[in-house]
Amino acid sequence: MLRVQLVIAEEPKKALPNVKVSLYDRDWKSEDDLLGTEVTDAKGEIFFEFDEKKYKDAEDGPDWRIESLPDLYVNIYDVQDQVVYQVVYSTRDVVERDKFPKLLVVPIPRAVVEQHKLG
Repeated sequence: MLRVQLVIAEEPKKALPNVKVSLYDRDWKSEDDLLGTEVTDAKGEIFFEFDEKKYKDAEDGPDWRIESLPDLYVNIYDVQDQVVYQVVYSTRDVVERDKFPKLLVVPIPRAVVEQHKLG
C-alpha cells in the first residue's frame, strides 16, 4: 500500500482535501500503467493499494533490481477533470534500500492551488 499526501509546497504547508489524483507507473516502451485514481480525504491523503502485477512489464528489471520497482508519477486534476499539475518521481529518489515507499508527499505550488481552486 502507498499513501500519497498532497500539500501546498510553500509555508505554511497545508493539506489539500477533495482533490482528484491519479497514480501511474511510467513505462518507456509500452503504455503507462494506471495504479489508481482517488480523491484526497480531509487530511489531503489517499491510500493506493496495488501489487506488482499492476506495473510489472517486460521492460522492468529482475525482481532483485531497483529497476523492477515502478517509476511513479502523479497527475492532479481540477474540478473540470483537467490535469493541472504533474509530479514525476525517479525510483531512485523515493526508494529506500530497494523497498517501495510507504508515503509519497506531493508538494503543489501555491500558485497552482489558487489558480485552479484546489482543496
